[in-house]
Amino acid sequence: MTTTTRYSLLAVFLLILVGCEDPVPVDYVEEIAVQGFVIAEQPLTDIRVFRTLPIQDTFTFAKAVITDAIVTVTENGVPVAIEFVDDSTGGYYRAVDTSYRVKYNTTYGLMIQARGKTLTATAQTRGPFNWVRPPKDTIIYPGKANETQIFDSLNISWQGQEGTNVYVLALECLDTLGYGAYLLPPTADTNRRLRDPSDEFDDGTLIANELTRYVPAIVSNTPVVWRTFKWFGRHQLHVYTGDGAFQEWFNMVGFGRRSNYDYRLSNVTGGLGVWAGASKISGDLFLVKDKP
Repeated sequence: MTTTTRYSLLAVFLLILVGCEDPVPVDYVEEIAVQGFVIAEQPLTDIRVFRTLPIQDTFTFAKAVITDAIVTVTENGVPVAIEFVDDSTGGYYRAVDTSYRVKYNTTYGLMIQARGKTLTATAQTRGPFNWVRPPKDTIIYPGKANETQIFDSLNISWQGQEGTNVYVLALECLDTLGYGAYLLPPTADTNRRLRDPSDEFDDGTLIANELTRYVPAIVSNTPVVWRTFKWFGRHQLHVYTGDGAFQEWFNMVGFGRRSNYDYRLSNVTGGLGVWAGASKISGDLFLVKDKP
């Protein structure tokens, strides 16, 4: 067999091999996605409707947001008028009546019609519940060397809710600038970070967690761990008890620490995303700086 013949046969073999392989998946199929939560006693707002973008396209919220969707929300079957509001992130949908507040123990249906597709989902808010032991209004930080210690002042508890497998706790810093203004007597001292992004207990560059950190609790009592704090100063601690979609969503996204979504675990039909309901309680607290 000549060299030319061998090269010709090799070329034919490679062509056959390539022809037998599956084609590279480059076809783009647009999907509609929603992000919305109905929280009892809170406004009905911040319902985000997006379209997926091709992987070859640079993602921006402005490109992805759908501004002309027909969004229908029902409260126990009764429609609630919804409008679109433009903002710097591309815009969102909310109740036309801005005084409207989400109700306890209520079923909220959602239907979105956009770009020839129809998306539906149902959310259920829970009943009211209360603190058994609310957070202390003032907590003194003991220093990083003592972060592993659990002090009695950190223990909190609330009324357990049947059907809740995981409670979602959210620690929110309300003022990353002001500090001394909240002291008695007031001072000119400014706030600062408790830990920087390189700290192993920080969330790095996750903007979503810069002001609020989410953590799970499987029982209705827990200590507030020092490492949950990113800032000193004024905070609010929220405890959420949600429906199945609410609990599953936070499980999927790792309580804000990762981006992982499985459409098979979503309650959204005809599209992607989340539409979930919950009730919550909140408590104020102030974290005092340790001595330098």
